[in-house]
Amino acid sequence: MSTLSLPNHLMPLLMHIEPLLIPAELYQLGDTVTVTVHSNEPLIHIKTMTKECSLAFNFVAADEDCPPPTYQIWDQWLAPFTELAELQQKVATDPSLVVCGFPANDGCVDIWHHQGQARAVYCRHSGASEAQRAMLLVALALDYPLEDAVVLARAHARSYQDHNQRAQGDLIWPTEAKVFPRALTINYHQIKQLGWLTDDQEVAPFAALGSSKLGLYPVLESADWVERVLQLGVKTTQLRIKNPQASDLEHQIQQAIVAGELAQAQVFINDYWPLAIKHHAYGVHLGQEDLDSANLVAIQQAGLRLGISTHGYYEILRALEYQPSYIALGHIFATLTKEMPSLPQGVSRLALYQKLIGKRVPTVAIGGITIERAAKVWRTGVTGVAVVSAITQADDPAIAVIALRSILAPKVEIMTAGVCDDDKHYAL
Repeated sequence: MSTLSLPNHLMPLLMHIEPLLIPAELYQLGDTVTVTVHSNEPLIHIKTMTKECSLAFNFVAADEDCPPPTYQIWDQWLAPFTELAELQQKVATDPSLVVCGFPANDGCVDIWHHQGQARAVYCRHSGASEAQRAMLLVALALDYPLEDAVVLARAHARSYQDHNQRAQGDLIWPTEAKVFPRALTINYHQIKQLGWLTDDQEVAPFAALGSSKLGLYPVLESADWVERVLQLGVKTTQLRIKNPQASDLEHQIQQAIVAGELAQAQVFINDYWPLAIKHHAYGVHLGQEDLDSANLVAIQQAGLRLGISTHGYYEILRALEYQPSYIALGHIFATLTKEMPSLPQGVSRLALYQKLIGKRVPTVAIGGITIERAAKVWRTGVTGVAVVSAITQADDPAIAVIALRSILAPKVEIMTAGVCDDDKHYAL
């Protein structure tokens, strides 16, 4: 169970917080959140399964006995405004500082700290301020990371302003793409006008998949496994070799690429994009951290398709700016095949991510997906389902492939991006 403790002066936020917790609990978006009110100090306190933090809006230390909060939320602005580039530098050097609703270029910017840098999203309309504050606190109490809490808060603020006549208890969780902000990357066309600083190079859209109906998507640890599943009729797969020092790394990559060409299949190489370019791979799959180091322009100009891993709202918005060939959504369930920095997303959050992306780009769900779990993952409307141990650790991989394809195949031709209507639990 998680707790959200408000100081007495923020009690008015309860009228926004409580309606948000209803759909969060109904659709299992996180642990149950208990809300309390205290009056002995000005800070907000949040405790979840993975974190404990304090927050304050526009914090001013009243006395020496009051410790600084984990996060100082700046969300009130008086002219003249500080330049966006200056705020960017402040946030980059101060992990506690979160800027929300900074007026810029007829819209607003939200900024937070990430590993020594500042990240940001931009929105044309700021929305309702009380709704924004409430969703920020609720999302953090539901154990969303800070970046996702900021994104959800802005989307809800806009959605609330557009639909403020909802009855209490109705679903008010933001789901429409139009209310979500844009991630500030070099590919956002107004980034220079906003004054956001970046050294990245703009990249053109990546080539589309030969078949966007991905269905079964095995992620495999060796070229021999790639060949094996291709012989079983699989048409999309990925070679993911974890050890970059493997003596036969380049040979395995080349072997997997050739196998894909012979089978007329879509074979992606995880991480090793220079070798993928060298040997003319069909595509490359990159994690979020690789987007900062890989030469995306070189990958795009070589004609390779690009898949990008994401683990939540902000990373999805960031990936969309690069117009990749597909987006991976994970990890859905706990997995032992890879050390993960985030929590399992669960199927209900997956359904919300899919609804946000819609038909803009193909999607692949990944992480802890077994034969038994594949059907409910598929019902969220994703384009593909990635599996690892469901095949590689099966008693008979051929039978496992047949079972998985039988689960996924019926909807390959008729599937539409979005949440399936045949399962109300995911019809968010």
